[in-house]
Amino acid sequence: MFWSAQQGGWLFTRHADVAAGFSDKRLSAHRLHVAQFRAIPEAQRAAEIPNLIRYIPNWIINIDDEQHQRLRRLVIKAFSRKVVESLRPSVELACDQLIANALAKGECDFIEEIGFPLPASVICNLLGVPQRYMDPLRRWAVDMTSALASAHPSRELLLNAERSVKEMNELFFDEFAKRRRNPGNDLLTALVSAQDEGQSLTDEELLGLCHVLIVAGHDTTANSLGLGLVALVRNPEQRQRYLGGAMEGLAAISELLRYVAMSSTQIRISRAPVEYSGKTIPPGQVVFLMIAAANRDPQVFENPNALQFGRPNIESSCTFAPGLHHCLGHFLARMELDVLYRKLFARAKVELTRDKLQFTANYAFRGLESIPMRLQAL
Repeated sequence: MFWSAQQGGWLFTRHADVAAGFSDKRLSAHRLHVAQFRAIPEAQRAAEIPNLIRYIPNWIINIDDEQHQRLRRLVIKAFSRKVVESLRPSVELACDQLIANALAKGECDFIEEIGFPLPASVICNLLGVPQRYMDPLRRWAVDMTSALASAHPSRELLLNAERSVKEMNELFFDEFAKRRRNPGNDLLTALVSAQDEGQSLTDEELLGLCHVLIVAGHDTTANSLGLGLVALVRNPEQRQRYLGGAMEGLAAISELLRYVAMSSTQIRISRAPVEYSGKTIPPGQVVFLMIAAANRDPQVFENPNALQFGRPNIESSCTFAPGLHHCLGHFLARMELDVLYRKLFARAKVELTRDKLQFTANYAFRGLESIPMRLQAL
């Protein structure tokens, strides 16, 4: 644990400190957006990015205490393992179609053909919105992630994100009205009708949840799909252990995600003096919980730099932020990856056609710009 002048904050890298940080109420998720808006002077933000400053502070990932607990209680049932398993047939169908299209081409970019379309299709099915929204959904997710997960987003990136939030709001206001008139069997209906002690979600809370679903459910899953594919192709012995049943599917994906380190860090702000390892962090300072480092801590993971299916790490991995803000969509993300990899490697021999791959410019969520591959039907 140390102070980084370059990052302007404290970096927690040991597993014990990162795990403790995720459960420490003295470390706040609130006001994380402030640093991201620096490219636009504060006096101009209300005119230039009104939707960003209105909605992002109230995203479920950016709030604490009672407000966070209330929102979490209202939505957690929608992401239970039982609900996720009910989506498996639609995920399998989407995977079959995307793999068939990629096989027909022979050589293609995994990101373009499968990595982005699969989570977009799943989110459309989950929310109950038409599949024609897959393309704009991808752009919205990229715009939001580029602005909010970059170290120093430019004014242009912020304006792109502002445009995307406005477009998302127009879509979802219309969809909320449809669900209130004619409830369906989808997540939007569940959110619109959710009740907690007589209280329901406001339209602003509903919109904020939809924003997070699109950002967290699409871009991060697409990045995980790509990084995981590369790791499985480059580790054929471990791939065979996984496909041969060395461990249960969702547990195997937890090991894969630990290894590929898509989620590298999450940020918190100290709301009171916080002492860790004999050092005191004053109030108002930034703390970087370095997930990727914690997931390679040799005191917790034997031979941590190796992909090793069979290691019992599903409880110890920090990938999905264990603690107060544990990722609501972890079952869904792991199920998507497991279904795709089992189907893809059962139907095709997969070969990467380029050794050196380019990472995206994103400090929080690692991803690859493209993954050129060659598929040969088995």
